[in-house]
Amino acid sequence: MIRGDFARLALVVCVAAIGFTLAAPRFAERLNPLTGDEPFYVMTAISLVRDHDLDEANNYADRDYDEFYPSQPLPSDWQGWPSFPTTLPPHPAKSVLPGLHTKHGIGLSVLIALPYEVAGRAGAMVLMIAIGALVVGQMFLLALETGASMRVSAFLALGLGFTLPIAPYALLIFPELPGALAIIYAIRRLTQARNSSWQWLQTGLAIGALPWLHQRFVPTAALLGVFLLWRLWRQRGVDIAVACGIVGLSAAGLVVYNSWLYDSPLQNRADHAGFSGIAGTVNGGFGLLLDAQWGLIVNAPIYLLAIAAFPLWFRAGRQRAWLALAAVLPYLLMVAAYRVWWGEWGPAARYLVPVAPLAAATLAAMWVRVGNSTRVLTGAAWLAGALLTLIGVVNPQRFYHQPDGLNHLVDRLGEILHIDLASRLVAFQPYAIGTRADRLLAGLVLALACWIAVAFVYAPARESLSGSFGGSPTPQGDGESQ
Repeated sequence: MIRGDFARLALVVCVAAIGFTLAAPRFAERLNPLTGDEPFYVMTAISLVRDHDLDEANNYADRDYDEFYPSQPLPSDWQGWPSFPTTLPPHPAKSVLPGLHTKHGIGLSVLIALPYEVAGRAGAMVLMIAIGALVVGQMFLLALETGASMRVSAFLALGLGFTLPIAPYALLIFPELPGALAIIYAIRRLTQARNSSWQWLQTGLAIGALPWLHQRFVPTAALLGVFLLWRLWRQRGVDIAVACGIVGLSAAGLVVYNSWLYDSPLQNRADHAGFSGIAGTVNGGFGLLLDAQWGLIVNAPIYLLAIAAFPLWFRAGRQRAWLALAAVLPYLLMVAAYRVWWGEWGPAARYLVPVAPLAAATLAAMWVRVGNSTRVLTGAAWLAGALLTLIGVVNPQRFYHQPDGLNHLVDRLGEILHIDLASRLVAFQPYAIGTRADRLLAGLVLALACWIAVAFVYAPARESLSGSFGGSPTPQGDGESQ
């Protein structure tokens, strides 16, 4: 990467970091105290730093969580959560060990441990903002390498980064965004013709870190690891061998950790809500996209175009597109099969955040070969999601939903437009599930919307089948990109 290109990358990353930072005070004020899974990652970090162990029994007994809880009684001008448990109930692993050990992955707790110890929640938020900004930078490079110009790549990266589902998770302590950074970086580097020693080292660390963030990333890490071994067989490089060694040590370490905690090489399935059968998996798959509250396309319609444009990515870079598909498809099937595929208490499409940044490639491949009408449609789809995200940033509590079928973001947008939008959405999660007829109709509407999107995406392509992808692409073989 030449110096001018690196300067543009740095500018995109800085703009992303500034944007996330501007929203941080509002998140800290309104999302107080930590809720959902966030406090459990913090409690593990506290135990690691202060006790140098993973047994959190004493930390809960000593109420260490009071340090990120507000003092009682609440002040009259309180802007945080209107209600919350004053005694934090732990999330214990179904372990063979005495004491209390978290059922969550410890990778995120390791990442935030030092920042949290130094500056509390603010320190952890700074780390998450930095990770979010790096994800935006990786999306910029991915779009650039897919064939988009510098300007288009920047717009796509920032546009996706500042909207759902990515934006709120850049300010929350969840493993999804670190997982997204590891996945997009590994896919980019594994499909480059040349990498530096440092880049191979980072690739090994990225793949090796995935299962430690959450063990649902194991299939993705395994497939990326297999591709890494294939690169080693093709190139026989010492640097690639080191990366493979890191992945192997990580895998062995995870087996040792599981054996220590569960007396089994695999995580105890009782730690989570379990998996659905075929019918439940199909429902979960459609729900991930269409659920009234947590559906990806409901909250960010631009991803409908991103999905429709996926085949264009194969034209721009077949090996990379195949690797991405192979790496994320098992993950998508797994989260669709989760009994709690919506991720429970958190902003929309939580489990799709790790794969959402790959949309930068499909949208870039689409943008450089379509007409103005499709670009206008893309802008309108992005604007709809941007409005919902802005409504959430104004009051971040709106990002969170009780499982009653009411999407607070869409409901507020409907109030602004004087249109009843929220009641027309269909719930797929079980606590307020729509009728089978309504869910089937929603699926048919999605199919129609996909057909329309495909018509817009591919019809203009007939006019430029022999054209190039335009812009100022960075070749996939350039080993100097970051």
